[in-house]
Amino acid sequence: MFASTPAIIHIDMDAFFASVEQARRPELRGRPVVVGGRVERRSVVATASYEARACGVRTAMPVAQARRLCPQAVFLPTDMSAYTAVHHALLELFGRFTDLVEPVSIDEAVLDVAGSRRLCGPPRAIAGRIQELVYDEHGLACTLGVAPNKLLAKLAADLSKPAGVGVLSEADVHGRLRALPVGRLHGVGPVTQERLHALGLTTVGMLQDVPLPFLAAAFGRAARPLKQLAFGRSLSPVRPIAAAPSSMSHETTFVTDTAEPLALRAALLALADELMARLRGRRYAARTVALKVRDSTFHTLERHTTLPRATTSTRVVYAAATGLLDAVDLGPRRVRLLGITVSGLVSGACQLTFDDGWKDLALDEAVDGVRARYGRHAIRPAATCANRVSLC
Repeated sequence: MFASTPAIIHIDMDAFFASVEQARRPELRGRPVVVGGRVERRSVVATASYEARACGVRTAMPVAQARRLCPQAVFLPTDMSAYTAVHHALLELFGRFTDLVEPVSIDEAVLDVAGSRRLCGPPRAIAGRIQELVYDEHGLACTLGVAPNKLLAKLAADLSKPAGVGVLSEADVHGRLRALPVGRLHGVGPVTQERLHALGLTTVGMLQDVPLPFLAAAFGRAARPLKQLAFGRSLSPVRPIAAAPSSMSHETTFVTDTAEPLALRAALLALADELMARLRGRRYAARTVALKVRDSTFHTLERHTTLPRATTSTRVVYAAATGLLDAVDLGPRRVRLLGITVSGLVSGACQLTFDDGWKDLALDEAVDGVRARYGRHAIRPAATCANRVSLC
């Protein structure tokens, strides 16, 4: 179940979005920074710097609550194009040490450095060098975990945050890990933790020691995987190419609930514009479009449609979404939230047809080019500019 020596490195960027903002704006270093929606709107925190976390600010907290907890913080909107650019630069940096680099998310990656010892040294030394280069080249802090497998490497990183380098071995599984709360195990969520606590199992050591039949009586077939987690066992290899996403989505909450058709259409256009730019950036096309509508009573409904062919076009997805919205009978209710999800993703697809599809492709590529050079706010659909005060 374990490699002979630790050779897996888990890299977790510390407060990634906020750290990128602090790195590109030196005047923000050392100050509390909260990245999310605008303060005056019903948005949530995407990331908070450690200075803001010291005030109690947490990810997914309403921005209004974060402002009450930390009024001295600098509140910034998310800039995914900037964060994605840094993410790709970091992957290039990691690739200098091994070609076995698996992106886990925009701020996490896993490396297998078993074959890098001769050129780069032992895994612990490689981790330290990566940490230095990330700071020297990008001004960012990261935490690294070194272990025999991916499961323990992530745990080693979690136990060493922020800005640390942690090492876990097989001996640690039967040693210091036994005292950890079961909730520290990656894969044990709040519900599972609560059920384990109800059984009197509060530590990793207790979960290791409990007889499997006793655990199976409460968890059924999930009992054995829980045991595997307790002993840090994982056979999952590092996969250099990240799995294709099954879908991508984007949504917005209105400052004031509305039933105004122009405002709703402007919101859909802004959503389609942002979502499809992200989709094209990752070189995917979509076949299915889904609309999400939440009204003022918090009732949520979803509608979807399948396109004749996979597309990268903002116009096509916007048209599909507005068609779905027009078919929704809201009655006297007002809309609180709108969202668009695209699925049926095709990698590397390009819309080439003998109709007017090439015009959409040319226009979208031109817009993407302007934003890549001057920033994502350099150019926007006119309808969204006219209604910008209505959108989060």
